[in-house]
Amino acid sequence: MMPRTLLLLFMLLISTACATNPSNGPIYDPLEPVNRKVYAFNNTIDRAILKPVAQGYLKVTPRPIQTGVRNFFSNLGDITVLANDLLQLKFKQAASDASRLLVNSTIGLGGLIDWGTPMGLPKHNESFGQTFGVWGFGEGPYVVLPLFGPNNFRSTAGLVTDSTLISSPTRSRIASSDAQFGLTILDVVSLRAQFLDASRLLDQVALDPYQTTRDFWIQRHRNATWDGKKDVRPRTAKPASRGDDELDELDELDELDELDELDELDELDELDELDELDELDELDELDELDELD
Repeated sequence: MMPRTLLLLFMLLISTACATNPSNGPIYDPLEPVNRKVYAFNNTIDRAILKPVAQGYLKVTPRPIQTGVRNFFSNLGDITVLANDLLQLKFKQAASDASRLLVNSTIGLGGLIDWGTPMGLPKHNESFGQTFGVWGFGEGPYVVLPLFGPNNFRSTAGLVTDSTLISSPTRSRIASSDAQFGLTILDVVSLRAQFLDASRLLDQVALDPYQTTRDFWIQRHRNATWDGKKDVRPRTAKPASRGDDELDELDELDELDELDELDELDELDELDELDELDELDELDELDELDELD
């Protein structure tokens, strides 16, 4: 299983290695027809199963337990964050995140209680997808993954790396396979519960939920990759359209030139007609002279 996963990762990275990596490049969504179908599938699963379960979770679970669950999975995620801190050469942030992980894993009872934040050790979010971006790999096309949702080729490679090198070995040390499955379900439900208000707002306000979700995710991913140090607003200008406008303008000028040429020909025709009239007048005058003779 591991070689296949690494091969998939290698192929994804190769597919984006030669791509440009601008922080504010235009949105690249060549798979939109397929993405929309996957988005609709995910939305159907969410409405039928995940959203009702998340709503029930919020109703029956006391708030302190909800907080403890969030803290627990956040603490597990800090292992991946620390690894990516080091890979991105963020040594100061890595020291802070290592201290946070140590504090919350010990006196925080395995991460259930977040002592790190009030101690001045804030939560950071770093992923392998962001790390690949810092290393210069292009984003690749935007893609909606079944059940996983919005991604691009680069972040998908990051997901594969995360699950292969970090998450799976970590969870395997926690408990048996059945317990791992239960932890995964609890993590997904807890995460979905945090976004209930956001999804409700999206349904009420967005004219095109797919496009709104895509644009928001792309900008958020870029901002996380570049830590807010670069302009990450996707460009909307289409250079080709400007070229088309220029061609249209040239066509209009050509048409004007043709009209001018026709006008000039008309003027020449008029002059020719005048010349012909002059010649006729001269002939008439000669006839009159002949008659006088």
